[in-house]
Amino acid sequence: VYHAANGISSTQVKDARVSLMYFNARHVEKTIVKERSPVLDMGNLVHVLALQPENLEAEFSVEPEIPEGAFTTTATLREFIDAHNASLPALLSADDIKALLEEYNATLPSQMPLGASVDETYASYEQLPEEFQRIENGTKHTATAMK
Repeated sequence: VYHAANGISSTQVKDARVSLMYFNARHVEKTIVKERSPVLDMGNLVHVLALQPENLEAEFSVEPEIPEGAFTTTATLREFIDAHNASLPALLSADDIKALLEEYNATLPSQMPLGASVDETYASYEQLPEEFQRIENGTKHTATAMK
């Protein structure tokens, strides 16, 4: 059974054989940074896979699996958007919208004339439904307020 434990590794022994100052700087004070290389990374990966598989996710980033049908490029996303847009009902033209608006407006009550004087405007204002009359009772009904 392999157990990673504190102690002196073969790498540390090799560094100590070079120089005790080098050993101290690299392993104790850590002022000399360990150089990285793809070969060293692969060796570390094999070591962790074989002897410490529980540390794999903590020490290495594992690329996620891309599911089938996922959007991986702009072209695949664009293809999906185009297919979705093609399935939508056609948009109304400006003439169709205008015809619908005119049909709706025809169901509305006709506009009331404002009148030439304050009295005529007041008569038109009084014909409005209650919810459209905004001037409180007891206040002056000016032509501007009634319009």
